[in-house]
Amino acid sequence: MKKLLLFALIILSFTGYGQKFTVTPEGLRDSENNENTYVVIDAPNMTAKQLYDNAVKYINQNYKNPEEVIKGQTDGEYLKFETYTQQIGQLKSLGFMHYFSGQYYTELYFKDGKVKFEIITFEMLDTQNKTKLYFSGGGLDWVIYKKNGKLSYPEMKTDLENYFNEKIIKLTEFLQGKGTDDNW
Repeated sequence: MKKLLLFALIILSFTGYGQKFTVTPEGLRDSENNENTYVVIDAPNMTAKQLYDNAVKYINQNYKNPEEVIKGQTDGEYLKFETYTQQIGQLKSLGFMHYFSGQYYTELYFKDGKVKFEIITFEMLDTQNKTKLYFSGGGLDWVIYKKNGKLSYPEMKTDLENYFNEKIIKLTEFLQGKGTDDNW
């Protein structure tokens, strides 16, 4: 029930935000254009510098050690940061639940009125036996899609989409100045 409610809230949240990821055999893709490995966040009436500064504030407020997670930056143009999460998704196999951690890099490119948001160098590990999870393939590790393109674990696909699309919503709100509470 909780997952259904969370899913409904995320879907409703996207009525104001058209940018979202979908999980494909090739990885995360723009749901509107599967050729793109990124989404573009619209932020009308904001300069590239304002957007960059708000992104840095987002990292400073949402990461325990912001100086350690920022891996590259060009003032007003580019920001790269690392994220680790203990549980990015889960799946059930042979009656057992498997939980996956995630480590990835986010790259943001800034222009007046918009931000290019892309997830790069993404790795997922089964927290119990440390085997990797891939978007597609075969072999001894976990795969969301089999080599023939058939979806193996729809719940993991949904978990990943929900996770990253929630990140897009939070970052978008923050970039547009809606994610900070300055009225203290």
